[in-house]
Amino acid sequence: MLIDRYLGRAQLHAFVVVFISLMGLYFVFDAFTNMDEFGAYAQKAGGLARVLAAYYGPRVLWFFDATSPIISLASAMFALSWLERHNELTALLAAGVTRWRIARPVLVFSAVVALLAALNRELVLPEIRESFSRNAQNLEGEVLQPFEPRYDNRTEILFRGKGAQSGSGRITAPSLLMPPQLAAYGPQITAAEATWLPAEGDRPAGYLLRGVREPSDIDRLPPLESGGRAVVISRAAADWIAAGECYVVSEVTFEQMIGSSNWSQYSSTTDLVRAIRNPSLVIGADVPLRVHSRFTAPLLDMSLVMLGIPLVLGPSRRGVFVAVGLCVSMTVVFFLTVMGSHALVSADAYGASTGAWLPLLVLGPLAAWRAQPMWQ
Repeated sequence: MLIDRYLGRAQLHAFVVVFISLMGLYFVFDAFTNMDEFGAYAQKAGGLARVLAAYYGPRVLWFFDATSPIISLASAMFALSWLERHNELTALLAAGVTRWRIARPVLVFSAVVALLAALNRELVLPEIRESFSRNAQNLEGEVLQPFEPRYDNRTEILFRGKGAQSGSGRITAPSLLMPPQLAAYGPQITAAEATWLPAEGDRPAGYLLRGVREPSDIDRLPPLESGGRAVVISRAAADWIAAGECYVVSEVTFEQMIGSSNWSQYSSTTDLVRAIRNPSLVIGADVPLRVHSRFTAPLLDMSLVMLGIPLVLGPSRRGVFVAVGLCVSMTVVFFLTVMGSHALVSADAYGASTGAWLPLLVLGPLAAWRAQPMWQ
């Protein structure tokens, strides 16, 4: 109908304008703050425009994921306030058009945005998450970052190192502390560097250690096994391993090994569930919380919109500026509720499933109650 197309165009226009405006502010502030780094790297990468496009291109999708609930609410408020400002809302209500009928295209648009955000989270961001591991000070990914010791829970090997390079997936000066059942080579294995390699063919996933210093006779040593499976493979057992190298089997990826938040924040739900089931990983409460939050996020996005719409479309008529002020306050309370519930999970106050679903159990019924006048 005409009202659907009219409100749909108005909300789409508002969404695009607000998104571009906010993204432009972020781009201008961040780009000019780091222009020295971009300019220095542009000499190697073929121009400043190419560097900025490669750096900020993926971040447009990240920005959409981060801001889509707020911009969806803002665009809905704008579309409905536009009707109020030009007295079109009064005319529609006088013509017998119900508030629900007026709100329907706005809710449909918000639902489409929530669905696109979910698809972006599951399908697009996991493919480009490596781009988010490099900031303006580490555009090449070769800056040595601190490396916290981390266990492979299955093999009980403690991975230590001087630092890590995200661009090449390398650990510098690794020193692997071996458990008693794998101490045939000695208490530790040290090398110049370790590079993560995914599983390929008959080769399991693991780390290729180059420039092995300890043990010095690594090329002649037989492989180490635990539980009937090879854990440390030397040149004596595999001809694809060069002299002075060995291969340590591990299902802990490089991102997980260095404790990067990118792998959990930008991985798909399937990958997160696979990580939870990985016996090599020690998973904290943040990963199960993120899995449950993936299911609640679209519903919470819709709850936020339904909390805001009655401020303009409800029977209590308010001025535009009053409605906007109330909407901002309501949005702050909304996100404080969600973030507070997630923070309590980190504090071990309750489980991850409770922390993810509790905001929806509180805010969902509240949104339905606030929107009740529109159904009448």
